Amino acid sequence: MSGVPLDVILSVDEWRGNGIVSARGLLARVADVGATSIKVIACRPDQYSTRAVHVTQVFPAGDSRIADIAAGAPGASAAILADIRSMLGPLPLVVAPYDITSCREAANSGIDTWQVDEAMNANVPMLDLLARVARRVYFCTWGCTEREIDAARTILHATELVFLHRVHARPPSALLRDCARIAYLAGLGHRIGWQSARPTRSQTVLALALGGSVVEIAATAGGLDAGEAATRLAGQTRMLRGLAESSRQALLGCSPGELDEIDQLRPGLVAACAIPAGTLLTPDMIALRAPALGLAAEHLGATVGRRTTYDLRTDDPITFGVVS
Repeated sequence: MSGVPLDVILSVDEWRGNGIVSARGLLARVADVGATSIKVIACRPDQYSTRAVHVTQVFPAGDSRIADIAAGAPGASAAILADIRSMLGPLPLVVAPYDITSCREAANSGIDTWQVDEAMNANVPMLDLLARVARRVYFCTWGCTEREIDAARTILHATELVFLHRVHARPPSALLRDCARIAYLAGLGHRIGWQSARPTRSQTVLALALGGSVVEIAATAGGLDAGEAATRLAGQTRMLRGLAESSRQALLGCSPGELDEIDQLRPGLVAACAIPAGTLLTPDMIALRAPALGLAAEHLGATVGRRTTYDLRTDDPITFGVVS
């Protein structure tokens, strides 16, 4: 292992559609999910009218505090955040503020771990406030310009700054672009991670290979009740941690000599006999030999039926440069 743990942030702000799971019920089960922190959004309805005041969703309908926060009552946001923290026990709470007032109230209630979501990553006054009160900031980079990233690094220079980038599995070009972005962020000298509503194995392995050590997953569970939602999220967390352990063992746990030994054992396609130029290749003309100087074994089907461009001797590697 690399010695850098995989932090899993469970976001409970993405609740949509019918059959919404009670956030309060899920928060009571966070110990079963295996997350290392919980994220909520703090905002006022007049700031983002299309987004509910998400922190109120941990309370039953009719709770007077919902009306207080909707009316902008002083201290209402802080009271709700304090209630959430009491449910989480020792698990850290990450707050993503969507307006300056909510940010100040959360800061006054003792919040020191924050997230700057994509909608806020160019909000310089908010970054200035966080620079005074934050111990750690997760800064989301989807849609960021290089200038905005530089501004965040400058303003939050005394804060533990972690970059999170949203990744997409489809189309493949989007995943490649996201990986290039994560690789760029990794070169800036901060911890990095990624966000994914439904993390896939390919996203996870690529992000881990690029140095990712933090992942944010959304607590979306459709029509499941809180217990079923916690079980599903726990499965996702186990998958992420398992991939982190196995990937890091492969990527970082081997010495250069051990990696050379692995490469020596990997077979590739070679000529099984002498083959004149212009010969149509058949399966019996191709063999697997280690180390892999020729094409990998999965390319056998694409090689059979092609013609050799040059004369091949026994054990000469077969590549797409010697067949047409």
